[in-house]
Amino acid sequence: MKTFLSTLALISAASLGWAAEVPPYSAVAAPEWTALFDAPYGVNDGWSGADGVYTIPMNGDERFGSGGATKTLILFSDSFVGGTNPDGSRIGGTVMVNNTSAMLTGATPVPSALQFNVRRDGAGKAVSMVLPTQPDQWYWPGDATVWKGKVRMYASRMALGDGGAFNFKQVGVDLLTTSASDSAPFLGVYNRLNLPLFAPRNGKLGEIAFGVATMPLTVQAGAPNPDGFLYVYGVRSDDYNKKLLVARVHPDAITKPGSYRFWNGTAWVTEINAAAPVANRMGAELSVTPLPDGRFMVVHQLDTLSGTVVVRYGSSPVGPFGKPIPIWLCPEDNLTPNTFVYGAKAHPHLSAPGELLISYHVNSFDFWENFSAGGKDIYRPRFIKLPLPQ
Repeated sequence: MKTFLSTLALISAASLGWAAEVPPYSAVAAPEWTALFDAPYGVNDGWSGADGVYTIPMNGDERFGSGGATKTLILFSDSFVGGTNPDGSRIGGTVMVNNTSAMLTGATPVPSALQFNVRRDGAGKAVSMVLPTQPDQWYWPGDATVWKGKVRMYASRMALGDGGAFNFKQVGVDLLTTSASDSAPFLGVYNRLNLPLFAPRNGKLGEIAFGVATMPLTVQAGAPNPDGFLYVYGVRSDDYNKKLLVARVHPDAITKPGSYRFWNGTAWVTEINAAAPVANRMGAELSVTPLPDGRFMVVHQLDTLSGTVVVRYGSSPVGPFGKPIPIWLCPEDNLTPNTFVYGAKAHPHLSAPGELLISYHVNSFDFWENFSAGGKDIYRPRFIKLPLPQ
């Protein structure tokens, strides 16, 4: 019966002009991309590790394999700045700032094409690239898009939590805007705008935060079936289960708070708390990519912190999204007794033909392990490649 159903599914997909789904555990390592972020090398402004890793094509073209024709802004969250020793430990004086960036020229993972950008204060000390106006808060970058000469980045506004292993909490979502013509966007002038894309916990329903992924279905982005909207994805953090939510806005109205609409399962509505989950067992970061055959692929870490990277297929930007297909078991989950992995997402414009480039993060529950011998090999991104059925 299982074989019959699988065959029927393939026939159905073929009748719709769709390729088959990827086989389980079919991703392979992409060591050339992982090595690109293996500090130290060359002139990297002291950058020696980070998470986040959102990649933004500066010409706005999100198509598969289009990255060779543009520069790519890479947005990092918490970042170590400082050199490393021959044994792989970090030197004294290394600091962690809440965000940095890099600029990659083309789509070839070679160190000479990558320039790290770290903001410095008047005394030369590394500081965060972007900061909120509120005291004692900070930004973790979310996804971003380029539209009509502007870089628009959704940023999670964070504050200290109530203790525990993860002593932080989200308090808002801001849109940060700067010129796309800057050689190091956000190191110069930028502005901030608070958006109604965050809602605190509501009874049994967890807090809602949008901006963890964007998907421009526009002609300018090279979308296969453009409808003119920017889709902005979020998660609702219910107990032990993050659930995927969808909002959308026209790119020309991205700075108008009242223009965002939320999918409630049947219609687009104005109330954020009416947003309906379209998939579950999400990570805090993810990606949604339009495929050439008309489907949409979600890439995420299963259950936020786990060694399993999965993908899901959907028939529209709001799904329905199918079951998670495991594609990779992260070996770094057992790098040390304290390491964990998270944050998987795709980078289609940097992908080679016939595959999807995917990154994920590695971290340690023991912060000081990052300073021990070999510690520089913990807190930095890893990359894999997923062959796509043709």
